[in-house]
Amino acid sequence: MSHAEVEASVHAAIARLHAAMAKVANGDVSAIKALYSHSDDATSFYGWGGYEKGWPAVSQRWDWAGAQFTGGTVRYENVSTVITPELFYVTDIETFENQRVADAENITGWSNRVTHIFRKEAGEWRLLHRHGNRLESQYQPSTRLAK
Repeated sequence: MSHAEVEASVHAAIARLHAAMAKVANGDVSAIKALYSHSDDATSFYGWGGYEKGWPAVSQRWDWAGAQFTGGTVRYENVSTVITPELFYVTDIETFENQRVADAENITGWSNRVTHIFRKEAGEWRLLHRHGNRLESQYQPSTRLAK
């Protein structure tokens, strides 16, 4: 595969990721679960605490995450994309505007800083890892560390 072909396939995978996350914002996790690697080394560090390793745990966490939303949107601002023939990662600012199941009367907005790592599996890009946490202003560590 030429460099241009690899780049085109990466951009197509990113488009699938964004489309899948738009469905997540509306409570549907089927597309993100289809995009994710179903391997034992698949991992997730989501913004609502904890972490998962292995497809069964990652899959359950997506089900839980999708159940939190009833409707909304998500948009991305790319920070960086690094591409190799077998792996790529993308860092973004991800901004949700959602109705949450716990507060369906109101729209809640927030931004995350996210990293998505993809790996080629059987010729297809699969999401191997997602790390997302709330975007915050820089702060002094001493303001958050236990004394």
